[in-house]
Order: sequence, then structure tokens, then C-alpha cells
Amino acid sequence: MDLFDTLATICKSAALALGRELAAWRPSRARASFGTQAVLSVGLSVVLANALNLQNTWWAAISGFAVMEASFPASVRRGIYRMLGTLAGALLGTIVGPLIGDRPLLVVLALGLIGGTGVYCANGSKAAYAWVLGAVTALMVTFEAHGLVSIKSTASFAALRVAEVAVGTLACVLVAGLFHVGAQVKLKGRLPARSASAAEPGEPEPQSASAALPSFESLRPARSLLGLQAALAVAILAAFSYLWHLPGFAQAMVTAIAVLILPSTVLAAKARRPIVERMVQRVAGCLLAGALGVALLPLTQGRAVLCILALSVGVWIGCHVQTGREGASYVGRQFTIAFIMVFVQDHHWSADPVPALMRLCGILSGIVVLAGVLAVTSRGPLSRADARGVG
Repeated sequence: MDLFDTLATICKSAALALGRELAAWRPSRARASFGTQAVLSVGLSVVLANALNLQNTWWAAISGFAVMEASFPASVRRGIYRMLGTLAGALLGTIVGPLIGDRPLLVVLALGLIGGTGVYCANGSKAAYAWVLGAVTALMVTFEAHGLVSIKSTASFAALRVAEVAVGTLACVLVAGLFHVGAQVKLKGRLPARSASAAEPGEPEPQSASAALPSFESLRPARSLLGLQAALAVAILAAFSYLWHLPGFAQAMVTAIAVLILPSTVLAAKARRPIVERMVQRVAGCLLAGALGVALLPLTQGRAVLCILALSVGVWIGCHVQTGREGASYVGRQFTIAFIMVFVQDHHWSADPVPALMRLCGILSGIVVLAGVLAVTSRGPLSRADARGVG
């Protein structure tokens, strides 16, 4: 009963936070700038991806948004991590995938191992975002290899994933760089505005230099538990995909991994509540974006101008909520990502909601499976060891 009470409290808290954020609609210069940069970065990512005839334009668009940070140096650093992780994951998937692609049991076990290792290594690491992208990319390529048969086909698939991420990352860095130069010229001698954006999955929240960080060894029980939970969730999702062709498998895997990456200070306190909060806010953001996006799609009639306009408005609104101070930042982040999934199709603008709904179903299925895993493992011996280890 305690679990349901906690879940109800978290849901209520998320709804109230979002309500406060929408009621306190004050677009400061810094928040407006961040939203504008994100809109331009997503738009440029789509243009470049279409020009290069890339397969998954939406993945490039999400990369263009996900790399964007409050400052240009932070965006560059995040972009480097995203590229390094993607390259490493693509290489691992290209090597491992074809070797075991015709043996489903080995594929499921390998995917679980990759997901669990990625989460274990990401938590407590300064390069957490690279570990997350490496795990996600390796999972995508390894799973896809079972249907691609040959190493050559798998390598081509992996290369496309790298290209999509590279296009989005490049677009983001270019846009952020132009705004940075413009701000330096216009506001020379003034301190840059500080954004209130929340730390993202795979990147720890900023901490003051004087804050006492927990030792790496003290985090081992919590990291082990989270790694186990990720491994089980990814393996279950992979098995479901084999048996019932689970739609949106990539989004399900990303969800199962992303919500399990926490800052060191949170790991050292208590992991379960922050994870549940991330899950609730992720679902809230996705459902809101899905409902609004699917309602708007028929109005665009697949016309490029109307689709771009709707996409731009949705991204700007999501960024505005993300950079707020009322506790709904992660809702805004997930709203933006889901809204991009709705409006950015593979090769063209379209009013067809089916691809978007399949991706959103993947996110929700990832949440459902992970929730079941958390419920089971929260009562296991490793969980009790985690509780003793973190006090």
C-alpha cells in the first residue's frame, strides 16, 4: 500500500508542478533564447537529414534537441559525449550482432548484459551521457542484426545511426555557436544568464565545488541494483519484441535505461523515489505531447509549412517548461522529445499518426516493464544491501 501511496503523491506533485509552471508563464530572455536555439537546431537537423536522405529523420531531430544545453561549452561537451558513445555502441553492435543474430536466446541475454553494464557504468561517471548513448546504440544495432543477417548490412545500419546522431549534434553545435558569438558581441562584459534547465538522463545535475560527493565505492550497491534492473528490463523487452513484435522497441530501451541514471548525491540517498518521479514525469510529458500532437496532425494535412509551424511551437513550449523553476522540468523535456516524434516523420512531412503512436507505445511499454522490474527487485537481497550501503 505504501508503494501506491508514494505513486499517488508523486503523480499529484508532478501535476501541481506543471500547473504552477503553466500559471507562471514568464518567458525571460534566457529561457526564450534557449527555446529559440532548440527550435532552430531541430529545424536544421531535419533539413540536413532530409538533404542526406537519412532513414530516421526523427532521430537526428531528437539529437539536435538533446545536445542543447544552457551554454555553448556545455553543448559542445554534451555533443562530444553523444558522438563518442554512439560510435562505441555502433562498433560493439556491429561486432556482436552478426555473431549471435541467429540465436534469439543469446541476443536477449546479450542485450540485457549491454543495458545493465551501461547503466552500472553510467551512474557515478563523469562521462555518464557517453555510457548511455553507447548502451542505447549497441542495443539498437545488436537487436537489428538478427534481421539483417550479414555483417555488411549491420555495419550499414550502424553507420546510418551514427550519421543521424552526427547531423543532429552538428546542427545543435552550429546553432549554439552562432548564438554564443552573437551574445558575446552584443553583451560583451556581462555575465551570461544562467538557465534553470534540469539535468538530463545520463548527465548528473550540477553540484557546487564545495559539496561533499559520495565516494565511488559507497555507490557500488546502488549502481549494482540499478544495473540489474536495467538488464532485466531490457532483456524482457527484447524477449517481448521477439515474441510479439513489440512496436517502438528503440524507445522502450531508451526509456528503460534513461530513467535509471541518477546523480551521485541521489544515488547515495535513496534511488527508488527519484526513479519513480522520472517515470511519472516521462509518462506525463509523452501523453501530453501525444494527445496534443495527434490532435494537431489532421489540421496540418501533411503540409510542410504547417507541420514546421506546429513543431516549432511545440518545441518552444516544451523548452519553456523545461527551463522553469516549478519542478516540472523533466515533464517539459519529455514533452519536447515526444512532440518531435509525432511531427518528424522518416523522409517527409505527414499527417499520419501511426508512426508517432508506435514510438509513444514503445515509451509506455518501457515504463510498464521497468515498473514491474522495480516492484520485484525492490524486495530482493541486493535491494536490502543497497539500503544498508546508503544508510
